[in-house]
Amino acid sequence: MLKPNPSAHYIVGVDIGGTNIVVGLVDREGKIVARSRRPALALDGPPATLGMVKEGIREVLDQAGVSINQVAGIGMGVPGLHRSAEGICLFSPNFSGWTNVDVVGPIRDEFGVATYMLNDVKTATLGEHRFGAGRGYEHMVMITLGTGIGGGVISDGQLRLGSSEGFSEVGHMVIEVEGPLCTCGNRGCWEALAGRDAIIRRMILALATGRQSSLAEAIGYDQGRITPALIAEHAGRGDAVASEVWAETMTYVGVGVVNLVTLYNPQVFVIGGGIAQAGRILFEPVQRVVNARAHMVPASSVRIVPAALGDDAAVVGGACLVLAHME
Repeated sequence: MLKPNPSAHYIVGVDIGGTNIVVGLVDREGKIVARSRRPALALDGPPATLGMVKEGIREVLDQAGVSINQVAGIGMGVPGLHRSAEGICLFSPNFSGWTNVDVVGPIRDEFGVATYMLNDVKTATLGEHRFGAGRGYEHMVMITLGTGIGGGVISDGQLRLGSSEGFSEVGHMVIEVEGPLCTCGNRGCWEALAGRDAIIRRMILALATGRQSSLAEAIGYDQGRITPALIAEHAGRGDAVASEVWAETMTYVGVGVVNLVTLYNPQVFVIGGGIAQAGRILFEPVQRVVNARAHMVPASSVRIVPAALGDDAAVVGGACLVLAHME
């Protein structure tokens, strides 16, 4: 295996998402100096997606006028389950044909520099811990709220992976024993209660009762236009139906946070992802649930804060992955 170049000033971070691939050229202070975005081509097979990664890397190098010899290494955040030390993606649910795929080898061979990978949320956790909202803390939990719910845990200053890299698959802890069926096959998972589709489904069922709602009027009664962001917006405006749906959702989010606070005893709890962009209307009710329910590990022992790096967390985290190997 190639080793990182300790004298190089730049690192390439890659965030492979279900829709887009974002590549960043990152300096050692965590600043992105060049950025590229390309479609992930998730349904076209691994060679197509990895081809987009290669194009994105070439583009950021060209943008910055940097040669590959000035790059310490490449770090990638990849959704799914992995044997990351071998560079293998065992399975990625939103990517066609991604079973036992060598992700690292083609990128490393193309550019001739040390290349590493981790699960995308765990990579984002590295980024937030080193350069974002978790900076300066030895004990941190991060979750991302979006289509699914992902998690990462820093304990004693180290990212925890587990024996099969399944540590902190928090979206699939059971919150409600007889709850809705989850995509993983279980029932009542946190993700099935507080992920994007669950929130939208809850709103559709509420509107089906025929109650008046400003949200229904805004979408022209086209249910396909409902998003968590729209529900949060109308809840914030005082719409009764949206407010009830949002309040129920935030109770589920808060209960999950309480479980993780009790389990991992973090100093800081970082919440990111698209749904977290709702801001105050999310963080305030979640904090209330934590204040009311966190007793064995008291709520006062943890700060609940928004992610600081936003959509850049996994890109910066990819750079942190390389730095970690250097150190």
